[in-house]
Amino acid sequence: MKNTENTSLGSAFVTAIALFGGYILNTLYIAFSYLGKGTVSFFKMLWNASRRFRHWAASLLKKLGRNILSLGYKISHAVKRPFKVIKEEKEHNGGKVSFKTAASVAGKVLFGKNGVFVTVFNIVVPAVSVFFLFSVITYSSSLTYAVKLTVNGQFLGYIENEQVFLDAQEVLQDRISYLGRDIDIEAVPSYSIEKIGYSDTLNKYQIVDLILRNSGVNLDYGYGFYINDTFYGALMDFTKVKETLESLLEEYKTDNESEVIAFVDEIRFDEPGLYLSDSFIDEDWLIGLLKGKRQEAMYYEVEYGDSHLLIADYLGKSMSELELMNPGFTDRDLHVGDKIKYSEEVPFLSVSITRTEVYNVQSNYSTETYNDNTIYEGSSRKMREGEYGENRVTADVTYVNGKETNRTVKQVTVVKEPVSELIAIGTRPTPAGTFKDETAAFGKLLWPVNGGYISQWTHWDGGYYGHEGIDIAGVNYGDPVYAGASGVVTYAGWYYGLGNYVEIYHPDLGISSGYAHNSSIYVSVGQQVSQGECISAAGATGVAYGVHVHLAVKVSGVNVNPRPYLDYSGHSINIF
Repeated sequence: MKNTENTSLGSAFVTAIALFGGYILNTLYIAFSYLGKGTVSFFKMLWNASRRFRHWAASLLKKLGRNILSLGYKISHAVKRPFKVIKEEKEHNGGKVSFKTAASVAGKVLFGKNGVFVTVFNIVVPAVSVFFLFSVITYSSSLTYAVKLTVNGQFLGYIENEQVFLDAQEVLQDRISYLGRDIDIEAVPSYSIEKIGYSDTLNKYQIVDLILRNSGVNLDYGYGFYINDTFYGALMDFTKVKETLESLLEEYKTDNESEVIAFVDEIRFDEPGLYLSDSFIDEDWLIGLLKGKRQEAMYYEVEYGDSHLLIADYLGKSMSELELMNPGFTDRDLHVGDKIKYSEEVPFLSVSITRTEVYNVQSNYSTETYNDNTIYEGSSRKMREGEYGENRVTADVTYVNGKETNRTVKQVTVVKEPVSELIAIGTRPTPAGTFKDETAAFGKLLWPVNGGYISQWTHWDGGYYGHEGIDIAGVNYGDPVYAGASGVVTYAGWYYGLGNYVEIYHPDLGISSGYAHNSSIYVSVGQQVSQGECISAAGATGVAYGVHVHLAVKVSGVNVNPRPYLDYSGHSINIF
């Protein structure tokens, strides 16, 4: 039966595949059918729409063919008739032709009404005329309008517009104002619009050179050095300056292939032209300037009576600004003579570096809570520790002089998802007798139950060997168990032979108290409890023979005899 069923299932599967394949083929057939019909309709429409053009093109080709045939016919006819005369004369003169006849025939073939030269001339002259007309039109269209520039009555050349001269005036002012030098070079322009052919127009630098040449001042050819469009002077050669600038950038390079290093300031040092002879500067002086500092670091010396806020107020800085320049400033003590930096050292040329960096960052976990009816109201229990996640971040980071100024995150990839912290919130109604209305003697632990008696002492007091606590019997299952003193819960859960076990650390006493064999636990680790607060219910969990409370005391984690720490006055005991 199983084989038959498997065969039927296999056959059904193959049939389904075949039907699906047929459906796909039919769909493709219909689609290509409509596509083919659409293509045919489109070309048919295009053919009908181009009917006039086709008729015109056919007519043009037909006329062109007729003209070519007519030309050939005329040339053939012009050559054929004269040669017929030569043939007839040969027949009459015994195969000889006179010079006169030959010359006459040649003249008719070349220069006759339908001769070769005449026919070719009739074709070439119109073509040459058309070409000449086209050349004239092309030249006329290539003529452009430009502004004719005349300065101080002297023609300098053509410019595209008046703004070019205004820009040239700014460049001229830069070149003649080196180090406050006051030179007045008159440059009064006048403009007119003219139509020019292929003449080149002047740029602002060419205009400046022409004005300086005509000014009568001493000039030299060199290279201007500019920082943020401020002219610092001219150089005969900028090779060493260029090498210095490259070395300054080289200091900031790393192995990161993505980094882009550049000066914050815009620097130009290869603008060739004419400069005042007095504006040329020493190359070594300029290199020393470029490698120097624009601003030196400045420090404040702490005086008697100074405080962090007083110093910040005196310097006009915020605490965060001083912290950036002096890491740990806000946390450390101040002493007379301490130096507090309040102004950073800044190089003459600031360098900007932008590089792509990949790094991992920790992501915070969330805290989730839920109601738990097994935990009493007012209590909570941490059921799962939270775990930080981890993200891989790709960012473009910009540094100026080695300090970060901008960070743009491009991509964040989750490496490890965070695990949320899970806390159970108690909803179970608290039992009657949540607090015990008794007090203990100073420095003693409160009797942990209502009533009861000591049924077994520790081995230090005559109990059996290894019994390191006091057993309190005479209690019912589920009776409340109270904290002996205020403290924090350090353990709440199952603990081997002690069963359900609660341990509380009492900082005021310097001891820990433990309560074992509980049927229920009402507190959780980390919870603060008060003396007499109900922490559990009596039971017989773990290794226990009957319902009772095992009370233990620890000092520095070591069990000690609880008797000196317990206020058991007024309660009966049973010593074996």
